[in-house]
Amino acid sequence: MRLFAPTMAALCLSSALAVPAAAQEAPRFAFFSINQLVRISKKAGAIFSELEVTGKNLQEKLQAKGQELQTLQQQLNSPSLDPDKKEALAKRFRDLEFEAKKMQEDSQQEYQRVEKKVGEAITKLAGPIVEQLAKEQKLQLVLSDQAVQVLSWGDPEWMKTFTTEVATRLDASETGAAAKPAAPKPAAPKPAAPPKK
Repeated sequence: MRLFAPTMAALCLSSALAVPAAAQEAPRFAFFSINQLVRISKKAGAIFSELEVTGKNLQEKLQAKGQELQTLQQQLNSPSLDPDKKEALAKRFRDLEFEAKKMQEDSQQEYQRVEKKVGEAITKLAGPIVEQLAKEQKLQLVLSDQAVQVLSWGDPEWMKTFTTEVATRLDASETGAAAKPAAPKPAAPKPAAPPKK
């Protein structure tokens, strides 16, 4: 999925080059940032907070294990350590090193699992709004900051505009479903034609 954006960009560029200059219409596209969405949308931010809490908890556990290893290392390096106790302490240190490595691998897997879950939940809520807004604005392409880096430069304010509108609609929706635009008002009835004389 990450390779989709460069492929689409290449297709749009090649098709634009194939059209004669007189008939060429300027491409219409927008930039959507998941990172910005979780900062400015209350709903997306609430979902993302699960990943932040998970990351913080895992980091604290890893730091505690690292501190335990450091304490044992200092004891092993102590010149006053009884030689009879040194071997048992060295074995304990090796066991603890193994535990720390396993904990780090497990923590990384847990973080990636939660990251995927959170990403899917945000995409499920924001995806329909992105699609609806793109159709309303008659866009041909919506670029995302989650794709492979294909931009050399972009106006930061312009890049924020589309995501800000998605965040506004996401937070305004009751159930998280895409907010529907207001139905057009029916045209006022035409006055009756004056009677012919």
